[in-house]
Amino acid sequence: MTYEGPTSPKAQIKVIIADDHPLIINGITELLEKNNCFIIMETHQNGNSLMQSTVLPDADVLLLDLNMPGKDGLQVLEGISAMNLKLQILVLTSYFSKELAEQCKTAGANGYILKSDNLDTLANSILDVLNGQEVFPDFFVKAEEDLNDFSFMDDFLKKYNLTKREAEVIQMVCKGYSSNEIAGKLFLSSFTVQTHRRNIFRKLKIDGNTIALYKFASEHGLL
Repeated sequence: MTYEGPTSPKAQIKVIIADDHPLIINGITELLEKNNCFIIMETHQNGNSLMQSTVLPDADVLLLDLNMPGKDGLQVLEGISAMNLKLQILVLTSYFSKELAEQCKTAGANGYILKSDNLDTLANSILDVLNGQEVFPDFFVKAEEDLNDFSFMDDFLKKYNLTKREAEVIQMVCKGYSSNEIAGKLFLSSFTVQTHRRNIFRKLKIDGNTIALYKFASEHGLL
């Protein structure tokens, strides 16, 4: 496998990996270094250290986790976009969400890959984005199939001072539904849904941080 870059028919692809789990970093490194097409320039477990890297301008690809200490993945995307760098960015995440993928795309991501998928195809995905393609899952059918009724425990709701409706909204946001789609499914106005969302962020003390909301939902069995 070789990368036919703009200047060399067999140029090595320079990769930076950013993930707060060493096992993920080691696994991806081993996967990509099975052939001589890729060179791992740096690895980072913190968004702040990533943004301070001096090799970002020289990298071809950044493999970016969303849930990292320091700057999270969305903040990193926004920061790199402002720097006008050439590198392509593939988000690697466990969050299956159409809405979050669209936010990443708007912020500058070239792809969104689920860690639950077969990462043996990661090398091909990298080549795809380097050749000008975008790599995003088809969320629409699966999001509809995966959304089921959730039996909320009273203790859970009391602990976080959440209403059952707010818990439903959290689940639907994390399944990829927009505010307008949630309003339609729950027979509410868009204004009411936006109010629920503001109240959720306030009660969970996460200041509108989308990544923190996905982490909360994942840790408490809402996904």
